[in-house]
Amino acid sequence: MAPINLVLADDHTLFREGLKRVLTGQKDLLVTAEAERAEEVGPAVAAGQADVLLLDLRMPGGEAVQTLLRLRQERPETRCLILTAYEDPDSIVDTAKAGAKGYMLKDATPETLFQAIRTIHEGGLWIDEKLPRAAEFAAIAAAQADADPPPDEAPGLKSLSRRELEVLALLAEGCSNDEIANRAFISERTVRAHVTSIFAKLKVDNRVKAALVYLRLPPAPPVSPSPRRPGGPPRGR
Repeated sequence: MAPINLVLADDHTLFREGLKRVLTGQKDLLVTAEAERAEEVGPAVAAGQADVLLLDLRMPGGEAVQTLLRLRQERPETRCLILTAYEDPDSIVDTAKAGAKGYMLKDATPETLFQAIRTIHEGGLWIDEKLPRAAEFAAIAAAQADADPPPDEAPGLKSLSRRELEVLALLAEGCSNDEIANRAFISERTVRAHVTSIFAKLKVDNRVKAALVYLRLPPAPPVSPSPRRPGGPPRGR
């Protein structure tokens, strides 16, 4: 039987080294790659052919939700277990919305971690029921596969302008307003206006929900940024 390929994403070297030592004793668990910054997670997951990603909630370079949204787009077959010291209720629910299949604290026993990894790899979910909003996490994570409506039924998508689709695509990559402005050659104020309009048309109230609507679309050529006009300041101010 092939081992379960694991990628460890945590900015604390000592923690990763200790985790690798613990995992080494399990014949069916194999650490194939590591990442210590958010932007390294995607390449590490691809290089390590990750079956399961063990992801810290907060890493330099980005939050777990942004990383999960990118992972969901680039390698949806990889299942993610959040392994963190934080039990913030909103973060627990947001990671479920972004695609996490498990959430556990770093003070768990090795045996519990092994069980969680195997459960997630086999298609199950894992969360300590004592964590705040644990039931909500489980319900959201369980509903993810059945929650995606056909593209034509995604509320408001047809009403988005080309520029709004462009902004939404960048938002789904985890870009900040400033990054979207730089890549789309518009002002940050214009970005904020587009994001507000996108939220209203999609009937969502945050960036995670908007990104999830976009990620439900079937694979298609990415919306390329509009060319910048030669000379003069960026349009849209």
